[in-house]
Amino acid sequence: MNLLAVEKPARYMGGEMGSIRKDSADLRFALAFPDVYEVGMSHLGLKILYHLLNELEGIAAERVFAPWPDMETQMLSAGVPLATLETGTPLSECDIIGFTLQYELSYTNILNMLRLGGIPLLASERDNSFPLILAGGPCAYNPEPLVPFFDAVLLGDGEEAVVEIAQAVLEAKKAGGTKDQLLARLSAIEGVYIPSYFEPLYAPDHTLSAVTPLKPGYASVRRRFLADLDAAPYPDSPVVPFMKTIHDRVAVEIARGCTRGCRFCQAGYVYRPLRERSPETILNVIEKSLKATGYDEISLLSLSTGDYSCVTPLVTELMSRYAEDRVAVSLPSLRVGSLSDELIDEIKKVRKTGFTLAPEAGSDRMRQVINKGITEADLIAGAAAIYGAGWRLIKLYFMIGLPGETAEDVAQIATLARKVKDQSKGSGVSGDVTVAVSTFVPKAHTPFQWEPQISMQETTDFQYQLHCDLKKRKLKFKWQDAPLSFMEGVFARGDRRLAPVLIRAVELGCRFDGWHEHFSLQRWLQAFADCGVEPEWYLRRRELDEILPWDHLDCGVTREFLLAERKQALAEAATTDCRDGSCSACGICDFTVVTNRISGNANLPPRPVKPFEEPTAARMRLRFSKTGVMRYLSHLELITVFTRAVSRGGVPILFSLGFHPHPRFSFGTATSVGVESRAEYMDMFVAAGMASLEVQDRLNAVLPEGLRIMECEETAAKSPSISTLIDATHYRITFDKAEPEHLQRQCVQFMAQTTCVIQRTKKGVTQAVDLRGETVTLSAEGQVLDLVARRGKPVEFARAITGDETLQGDNIQVEKRDVIFAQ
Repeated sequence: MNLLAVEKPARYMGGEMGSIRKDSADLRFALAFPDVYEVGMSHLGLKILYHLLNELEGIAAERVFAPWPDMETQMLSAGVPLATLETGTPLSECDIIGFTLQYELSYTNILNMLRLGGIPLLASERDNSFPLILAGGPCAYNPEPLVPFFDAVLLGDGEEAVVEIAQAVLEAKKAGGTKDQLLARLSAIEGVYIPSYFEPLYAPDHTLSAVTPLKPGYASVRRRFLADLDAAPYPDSPVVPFMKTIHDRVAVEIARGCTRGCRFCQAGYVYRPLRERSPETILNVIEKSLKATGYDEISLLSLSTGDYSCVTPLVTELMSRYAEDRVAVSLPSLRVGSLSDELIDEIKKVRKTGFTLAPEAGSDRMRQVINKGITEADLIAGAAAIYGAGWRLIKLYFMIGLPGETAEDVAQIATLARKVKDQSKGSGVSGDVTVAVSTFVPKAHTPFQWEPQISMQETTDFQYQLHCDLKKRKLKFKWQDAPLSFMEGVFARGDRRLAPVLIRAVELGCRFDGWHEHFSLQRWLQAFADCGVEPEWYLRRRELDEILPWDHLDCGVTREFLLAERKQALAEAATTDCRDGSCSACGICDFTVVTNRISGNANLPPRPVKPFEEPTAARMRLRFSKTGVMRYLSHLELITVFTRAVSRGGVPILFSLGFHPHPRFSFGTATSVGVESRAEYMDMFVAAGMASLEVQDRLNAVLPEGLRIMECEETAAKSPSISTLIDATHYRITFDKAEPEHLQRQCVQFMAQTTCVIQRTKKGVTQAVDLRGETVTLSAEGQVLDLVARRGKPVEFARAITGDETLQGDNIQVEKRDVIFAQ
């Protein structure tokens, strides 16, 4: 495949630092994320399973992501199937393909990935010569629209179950049994749902009349529970992408589950019970991860990080421990009620880009309905403290369309947001507020699973009302488009009758539906119409005695509890948080194995603080090669690789001054993407005392294959920048097709010209470049040009010399052989 023809080659290169390649394996498990690389590589679950499976002997876990449309076009044109990143194994040759069900609007990507992998979409059309198609993740709690495509679905925590699944498939592979025998074996694993073992039946009014189990003793499937999060394996040497990803940092899950009981929140119910990692475990993982990755930011993840029992001492210790290394700490999920003064004091020590709070509803009444547990007074006090600590921007998240909501409740969103903004006046800062609003989508296994979803028109009307109200109050407004929420709602509570719609939508070209630029409501409406399905029917209110598509899937929370919580919501009554000891009888805990596990008090002896001494700067000049797939790295990606490498290798790099310090690198002239080079140059400033050879060895020990330091020498700290010293570059340009004698004549003709001026436009600015004037020497031998030039890209010279303006980078192979320094 020609990676020069796609927008971001780094999505498809593989070979990242921390990636694991096993050329020989008894079982190959493809971890498939149905979105683009930079989204999938930010997903914590994929990172955990990748390292957990790769630690097993004989099992190779590899990654595969949805190709962006430009790459899909390339693949179809070249007849190349979708393959894994690590070994390039086509999906059809893997043993297991495990899809992450993260978001309803990624469903078409799942089908498209199977199609691009040459795998029949329907499970009923696949025998045991095809991979086992598995799924898991948040949307697995109602996978029914997708189950005709899956052989098995994992409900619940995956750390233990995925190992058992892999071992079962490996044993079946060695035994040579049938697919039916394999499915029977998998059904015995706790948490594994075999869709073909259930048959839905429908009444004349289109509702479900029954979900009939077809296997004796297999009437429902209970989710899998990981009892002790603190004892569970966790990756401390994750894959480090070359490109910028959505979450480009060390991410540590400090807790799983939440006991707050927000009635709209599916995650709050399906991830119960609450299990915390100990501060000691967290600190150990962070220390190892920072050394292994070179990241400069830590993110503490959970459904509500501020509710972690040891959050303040943990954050205090992290700030103290890594302040000298310029490592930032972020807490992405903070609840208003969890914001202590001590915690705010610690958080304010890092970069203050914006503080996010989620009131969810505009009025205290609606926050009682959803059991949010915070009042307007709490929010106002929190905002005052945040502005007082120096933040200038607060982001507020709300929902519209909540059960029982009125137009007055929606109007209260703008009123409350303005009150928040007003808190900045007493803090001496000019505060801003951004209001982000999404449409409430009822989800399975929540107290609101029976409630209707508002229509696209109602959503649009509320959004317009908010737009006007917020504009009057000089507040910024962001919203999710109504058609996206509409589609999410259809599939969130859908059934198996939506599977043909998905097939038809893919045929019509639906891909990346969660991306605004690719979503097409018109194509979706055509797919529904072609399949005789009315999508609005899935947004309706469900009767309390109605059989729901997911009733045979047990998340652990009982139906009786959900009905009781719904009754509490109608009464605008609160349910207390059970972490404080008052059990709400949700049905999750057995109070022996499955139970809340709270860390308790943290006794963290801080590391001794080393006295800071301003280091003496030493300037190292490096020559390095960039070959193989590394030639597709952009200049910014190359900087990222070296930023990570100096940290991983323990090179004492110096940083620039200012609010956003950066490593003190300076590179020679940027080489075009796709050009192999053996003459890349850079300067880096390090603390004096480390020999140049040691810098070279340390970097070579951690750089990915294809990047290698060839020379490293110390030069005068105040010598001119490397880029100002380069006079010309020596290239070797090989043509796929060229007649040698004709190429030689073209060289002579080009050199005989006085000028050869081209126009180059970048960011709207047109610049004239005289390629002949920039040429130092030029010759041809066979199909190869030998060129020494000052300015100009190799492909521009190739076009000018041959007279072929259609030449592209993929028509030639370019090697940067050397640079010539000014005398």
